[in-house]
Amino acid sequence: MNPSNKGKGTALAKRVCFLFILALILSAPAAGFPGGTPAADAPAAGSVRLTDTAAAEVAGPADPALSPLPKRQNKAVPNSLRAFVREVVNQLAGEAPFKEWRTAGLSVHPLGPGTHGWLVNLFSGDKRIGYMIITASDNGGYTLSEYGAGTDEELPYSVTELRLFLAQKGLIHSSDEIAEWVPLYVPLLPYWKVTAGGQTLYVNAIIPEILPWDESKAEAVAASAQADRSCGLTASAGSLSEMTAGPRFHNGQAGDPYDNLLWLTSPKLAPLAADEFIQLLQREPGLVFRSNAGANDTAGAPLMITGYQLWMAKSAASGSGTVVYAASGIGGRRLLPLDALQRRGQFQIYVSGDEPAAR
Repeated sequence: MNPSNKGKGTALAKRVCFLFILALILSAPAAGFPGGTPAADAPAAGSVRLTDTAAAEVAGPADPALSPLPKRQNKAVPNSLRAFVREVVNQLAGEAPFKEWRTAGLSVHPLGPGTHGWLVNLFSGDKRIGYMIITASDNGGYTLSEYGAGTDEELPYSVTELRLFLAQKGLIHSSDEIAEWVPLYVPLLPYWKVTAGGQTLYVNAIIPEILPWDESKAEAVAASAQADRSCGLTASAGSLSEMTAGPRFHNGQAGDPYDNLLWLTSPKLAPLAADEFIQLLQREPGLVFRSNAGANDTAGAPLMITGYQLWMAKSAASGSGTVVYAASGIGGRRLLPLDALQRRGQFQIYVSGDEPAAR
């Protein structure tokens, strides 16, 4: 068995176990649980050069299996978006794990119909090494909705993983067969709309699994997410000149909330200020994010939070504050806006011992 497939199967089994244990806990007496690919000409060091095609695909990989996203004609990348991408990459590329980004090839693709969001993939040779999700903000600028660095299988929107998943489900006859899929995004949840085998499915683009949605549910999820589009680092006119990215902190936890379910017994925390969030991650094994009202399928939850990265104003006179991104996923690869997490759910302290901690 392919080790990647085995890992995906293990993750799905853990989800089933989680749901079973959660049901047991919720049925227990309340008193028992408190709180209830690259460009031909490499960009010069210190800068990133972004070019586009009529299909809004930029410096794509040589291996078509890495980026066979559907082409959308006459959707050229706006100059202001180019500038925003350049500034984000230049800010991040000075520190690990983003150092390879400085000379990376880039591809940009619209996320679904319209141009409210874009998926930016970064490549070193034929290997995907990072991604960004950028959303159009209400003031005419752009918001860095999430980002991360790692290998293709560690990052959202792996086409290779999607093809393997569809083949395993019998929706395509082999991992090389072409099906139609469109990358979509709502805050915290990258996902695919897949048309294959005569049916339309919605598939989680983090760990491939079929979401329990029909078309009306998908439309409702997309509509409800509009209020969270502005969460994260936002710049008008593509400018980030007043902000600087600090080093990424990771506490070393594995990043899988299914490894130990004792966190289900810890109380839900009140909304955290930035400094409270940072102190907890420096002191505790980690935090687990759960969505409001049990709507974990619309947020890809539960999520293990194992670190953070701060974007800070260069001067108090700039009027910009500190923007906090929470690190989630394998090795804290995904960086998600703290304000988006706290709008859509709550944190619980991850309990790593044999007994739940008293908080």
